[in-house]
Amino acid sequence: MMKKKTIRVGVLLSLLCLATGAVIVYRMYNQPHRSAETENAVAMSAKQLAEEYERDEAGANKKYLGNAVQVNGTVSEVSVNQQNKPVIVLAGTGMSGIQCSLLKETDGIKKGDAVTIKGFCSGYLTDVVIDRCIVYH
Repeated sequence: MMKKKTIRVGVLLSLLCLATGAVIVYRMYNQPHRSAETENAVAMSAKQLAEEYERDEAGANKKYLGNAVQVNGTVSEVSVNQQNKPVIVLAGTGMSGIQCSLLKETDGIKKGDAVTIKGFCSGYLTDVVIDRCIVYH
C-alpha cells in the first residue's frame, strides 16, 4: 500500500516538474528579442573598443559582452556572411578591428566611409564581434 502511494507521489511530482519546465521554455522562447534600435548603448570609437579588448579581454567582456555598444569608425571591409547578411569591419588597431554583422543591407556603404554602428557585443576573436547591428550614416 505504501509503495503505491510513493509511486503516485513520484509520478505527480514528475508531471509537475515537466509542466513547470514547459511553461518556462514557452515563455523564454516567446519573449521579444532585444533590438539595437531601442537599447541604450555605450558609445565609443572603434579604436577605443579594440584597444580595450586587446589590453584586457576578460575585463572588456565584463563590461560589454551581451550589451549594446555604439561604435564609430572607418569602414575597412564590406562582405557577406554565411547567412547572406552584410558584414562591415571597422578599422580598430593594427592587430584587430570591429566586425559588425548587420540586420539589413548596407545601402551603398563602401571601404573608407565613416559610419556609426550600434549592436550587441559578442566578444573577441581576432576582431571584436558585434551582432544584430544597425548603421547610422
